[in-house]
Parts: sequence; structure tokens; C-alpha cells
Amino acid sequence: MRNKIFLNLSIILLAALFCGGCSNTEQPESPERWSVEKANSWYDQYPFLVGGNYVPASAINQLEMWQEETFDAERIDFELRRASEIGMNTMRVFLHDLAWKQDKEGFFSRVDQFLSIADKHGIKPMFVLFDGVWNPYPKAGKQPEPVPHVHNSGWVQSPGRDILQDSKKQDELKEYVQAVISRYKNDERVLIWDLFNEPDNSNAGNFGGGSTEQEMFPEEKLQRALELLQKTFSWAREVNPSQPLTAGVWGNPTWLDEPDAIEKFSLENSDVISFHSYENPEATKKIVDGLRKYNRPLFCTEYMARGNNSTFQGILPIFHKNRVAAYNWGLFAGKSQTLYPWDSWTKEYTAEPEPWFHDVFREDGTPYDNSEVRLIKSLSGVPVTVLSKVPEVAKPDSRETIEAGLVTHDKALFIKDGWIRDPFITANPQGGFYLTGTTPLNDSDWVDSDPYNIGLGDHSCVGWKAHIWRSENLIDWEAVEDAFDLKYGIWAKTEPERFENTDSADWLLWAPEIHWTGKRWALVHTSPYPVNAANLSLSAGAEPVGPWENPMGEKIGRRHDPSLFKDDDGSWWLVWGATQIAKLKPDFSDFATEPVTIGPGGDMTKMGHEGCLIMKIEGKYVLFGTGWSTGIGRRGTYNLYYATADKITGPYSERKFVGRFLGHGTPFKTKDGNWWCTAFYNGNVPPLDKEGIENENLIFTAASVNQRGTTIVPLDVFTNNSGELIIRAKDSVYGTPGPDEVQKFEE
Repeated sequence: MRNKIFLNLSIILLAALFCGGCSNTEQPESPERWSVEKANSWYDQYPFLVGGNYVPASAINQLEMWQEETFDAERIDFELRRASEIGMNTMRVFLHDLAWKQDKEGFFSRVDQFLSIADKHGIKPMFVLFDGVWNPYPKAGKQPEPVPHVHNSGWVQSPGRDILQDSKKQDELKEYVQAVISRYKNDERVLIWDLFNEPDNSNAGNFGGGSTEQEMFPEEKLQRALELLQKTFSWAREVNPSQPLTAGVWGNPTWLDEPDAIEKFSLENSDVISFHSYENPEATKKIVDGLRKYNRPLFCTEYMARGNNSTFQGILPIFHKNRVAAYNWGLFAGKSQTLYPWDSWTKEYTAEPEPWFHDVFREDGTPYDNSEVRLIKSLSGVPVTVLSKVPEVAKPDSRETIEAGLVTHDKALFIKDGWIRDPFITANPQGGFYLTGTTPLNDSDWVDSDPYNIGLGDHSCVGWKAHIWRSENLIDWEAVEDAFDLKYGIWAKTEPERFENTDSADWLLWAPEIHWTGKRWALVHTSPYPVNAANLSLSAGAEPVGPWENPMGEKIGRRHDPSLFKDDDGSWWLVWGATQIAKLKPDFSDFATEPVTIGPGGDMTKMGHEGCLIMKIEGKYVLFGTGWSTGIGRRGTYNLYYATADKITGPYSERKFVGRFLGHGTPFKTKDGNWWCTAFYNGNVPPLDKEGIENENLIFTAASVNQRGTTIVPLDVFTNNSGELIIRAKDSVYGTPGPDEVQKFEE
């Protein structure tokens, strides 16, 4: 909550002597403490954890948040939704022993309600049991109104001084600790337990002193807080929750090399290492580097004080790069008034400070700084690459499994390994199939060191070649040599200096498709670097290999995720973006018509519809498109949808559901008339187990059941008695919209 007030040397020595006589101060590591391996294995299952320290704008402190009269579920729902929308997936939330003591069942009912709201928005809370900061005399009941322009003027400690300074009264808290942890010890909605926040804070800037009306003397508080912290760890270990335990170190980071008694105990007994830092980027980086010696997951449970040069822009990239879970102080400006700095306790403020000290949103939900929100959203969607060990990669299904599955047409088949996005399978007119997609270069070392690279952002493993494979049976795949790369495209010829001046490691080729024109192959793709544009190229003959011609030249322009469609009359159309179409001239040299914007009917304001392609199925034009189930980028599942029309230019029906985990997949038909759809891994965590996945809410992060490689999923394709075209994955793992699916579909 604020930097530790440095004690003078005499007080430190006195505290050390006082603690030195305690029999349990230098306790050995608890045998129940999680091993390094267990802690890191637990952490490896999560994406980059980013969130805030949370109290709703309507509450001045923990008691006002949790008491029945002032518990504000509607406000909490609004605020956690906004947090989720900018990519936050966790919150640090303070409980209070008095809120539990005065109304145990009601308290748990409200915590249950909070967890349901948080889970709905994909947010896993860290619960804090005790807090040593601010007012040492908490009282249940109506809480005071905020002191105007004063930072956290009504925050209270838990427990209060009268309990903390009395060993026997401390013991009465065992019931509270164990009741809370026992209730949620196996609840997957709870991320972690923070047992005691800044337990030895002297609160010198506001409630410090040592009088009967203020705080204890610092050395006494350190000793009593250590005593309660030790007891709390012991009580929590007896419950043995499935979530890890921690207690953070804070203030001047002398604890990196010379921790005092309470810091030493916290570091040696926490399953994951947590700390506070309101320092500048250079100092924060030193702290992160210094804590690596523990070889445990790192959680920064407090940071971001703009006036201290602890900003999102300066600190959050450091945490993301080093995989430090990040909890800034404050979310919504409100009764806590933490947009004001700490010195507002001693310095008069009469208006909103600039910059704000803490907090992300104004009370109405608008961001204080849009650039901060964009950064949070951007980094939260990029998986970390510093897992404790490289995840294992699955092998494709056996030949026998694939052969049988192609006949039964009832379950997904993992047919080919190898890193790929946007897999595109099409029939070869000579028999068999071709496969292409977004791929790395063959010599890329990313594939082994970072097998679940998402292919996006600065750490993308994507290369600049369109690899193509052929197969007669969807089992055995042979690479097509000299298929296509950016050097064959129009832009390498018309803007060679862009290629010469850009490192080839930064060239990118995305989402290639190949289409048989009757004499030769047409290939389309998009590319952001070195020229942000697309290519439409034609092979010289009946094989999809170079040399390639570029009949449209530069007129192809910048078209995101271009696709080709051949209509019944033989005309070809280019489809791109979300979504535009235009008829092409027969020789592909130019557009024959002006672009027309199409898309699914209904409200699509929050729904993606990218990676579009058009097919003609049972007399209907079918527009396939992709979006995240939550309507929020890289949250939930990457799904495939469709809309139908009687004319290619529409109007199209409202969006319908094809399948979960099928985003940017390609429907195709085998010789026996069965429809399949390609699928690929697209997540921020390694593939999930399929068992029971239909009922799991996967809003927490980008998630997939697909392995790294190419999977094909059987589709049901038919016209029902009402004349409606139905296209749905047959495998229930894919064919069931999950709880994270925000769009409702008629069954």
C-alpha cells in the first residue's frame, strides 16, 4: 500500500534482539511447503497473470465491501467486466476477520457471489486474509465517509491492534483462517492465498506513533505480526489447500540480501515469492533479478504509483518478459481515493492530482489513460515464454485411428504434427489433398524451444514461406519443394528496397490458401512485413510450385486474410477482411466490380468475424468467419461461425455456430462425401484435456484442446425441414458452444 517507513538503526537493532529470543523466529522451512517443482508446475498452467488490487468504487475499505448492507454486487459486476475487457484475469482482494465474525454465513454467501461474478468474467482472485496497513482500530458496522482528497482515508487493518498485540486473542483467529481456506481449498475459481499484507507496516505517515490511540511501537508490531504470520501459515498448512500460500516482502528491498526476521520467514515459507515494488523500472528489474535465486514463481502484488515513476509503460513489460504476475494498486477511482498520493495525509490537496497516483478507470468506466489500457490488453494476450520447462508436444493419432475415424466420421483426428496456424486443406484434382497454412521456416529453432508459440507479436516464430504438403490419404504427408515465398510475390519486385532494408527474420507470410483454377493454381496470402500487403499469384502449371506470376500486380493492395471463391457461373471472387468481396476479371488481372461489404446479420458490434471464406453448399452462399467466444481478443475459445444467403452479395443471415476450437479452420469434403474442418492450436496455455471440456468456462484466457499441428473435425452438413442449412461439428467437444460463448444460438 505504501513504501515501508525506514526505521532508525537503534530500532532495527532492538527489534532484532527482541526477536532473537523467540524460539520460533528462526524456524526451518515447513515440510508442507510446496517443492520448487510443484510450485513451478502449478504456475506453468497459467498465462501471464495481470490484474489489480481490488475494492469497488462504492467501498471505502474491506469492511464496506463485504458487509451485507454495503455489498454491491451490481457495481462489482460492472467493474470486473471492464477489467476483463482490457485483458485483466486476476484481482488481489482483501477479506476482513470482522466481516466474517459478525455474519459468518452471510459473509460466505457474499464471497460465493463475488466468486461467481469473477468467474463469469474470467478473473481468478488472490484473497488476502490479514492486513497490517492503515487504521489499527477497525470497527464493524457503518464505515466513515472519505476524508476529501486523502489517499485511502478509511482503510483498516485486519486484525486490529487489540487482537494483534494479544497472543491469546490471535489464537482466536484460527477459526477464521481455517474456515475461509477450508471452504475454498479446492475451488478452482480461487487462484492463491496471500496470508498477510505488509504485516509490520508502522504506518508512520498516518497512524504511526506508539501511543494508546495510535499504532504499536515498530519493534513491537514487527514481533507481534511475525507471531501471527507464523501461526497463520501453520493454520493454513493444516488445511492444505490446493492453491499456493504466500506472504509478500515489501519496502526497501534489503530483503534481497539481508532480510529481517519477518521477511526471512515470508521468503522461506511461501510457495510462491511475492513482493511489492513502487520503484522505477531500473530498480524493479534489479528486484526481479535478485529474486530469481529462489527458483519459484514471482508475484508482484503491488506496483504502479505514477508519481514515483512506477508506471504501466515502464514496469509491466518487465514483468511480462520475466513472467512476474502483476497486480497494480487500484482499479476504479472511488471512495478509497487512491488516485491521490500517499503524502495527501500530510499535504493538502484540493483537486484531482495530475498524474493520478493509482487506479486505472474513472468511476464511469472510462480509462484514465487509454495508452495504459492498450498496453495491458496487448501484453495480457501474449503468452509468456519462460515456463519452468518446455511443454511436451503430442504425436499425431496412429494410422489405424485415422483410417478408422475417416470411415466412422464421428470424432476429431489429429492427422499431422508440426507448428501451423490457419491450416487450409483442399482437394487435388489429380486425387488426394494439399495442405498449407501459416508456418515457421524449416530451420527455425523456435519450434523446439517454444512449441506453443502463438505466431503473433514480436516473438512470433512465423516465417516468410508458404509451405505446402500433399497427401493421398490424409495420413502420409510429403512436402512440396519450392512452393512459394515472399520473393515470388509482387512486392519483392516493385519494392525491393523494403526487402533489402528489413532483416529477413522479420519477414512474415500469413494465412496462405491455394485454389485450383482449372489449369493452374492460384495462391493468396497476406503479409505485414516487409510490405503490409497481400499477394495473388498464379503457378506456371498444374503443380503449386514456382515460378509464380502476379497478374494483379500492386492492385492486390492491402487485403487482410484474402480468400478466393469460384461461383457456379465460373466467375472468381476475392474475399477479404471482415468482410468485403469483389468479382475478379477472368484472367485475375484486376477487379471486375467495386468491392461490396457483407457480413452476418444482427448485432455484430462485439463479435469478430475474421478469416472469412465463402463456399456454395446445397444452393446457399455460406460465409464462414472466426471470432473469440467472449467477443474479447484472446479470451475464451477461437471458434468458427457461418451465415447464409441466396445471393453472394447478401443479405446474410445472423451468425450461426459451426464449432468450438475451429477458428480459422477450412471446411472440405472427402471423396466419400463427408465434410471435415481443419483445426489448429490457438491458445495462451498448452492444450487442455478434452474430458468434460463442453461444460468448462474458458473465459480466463485463450484456450484450446487442439494439439500443435493439424486436426480435422467431422461436420454435419444438411438442410433441415425448414429449409435451413445446418453446419455443425459432430464431435461434441467441438460441436457444443461453451459457457464462455456470449452469443446465443437457437438449437
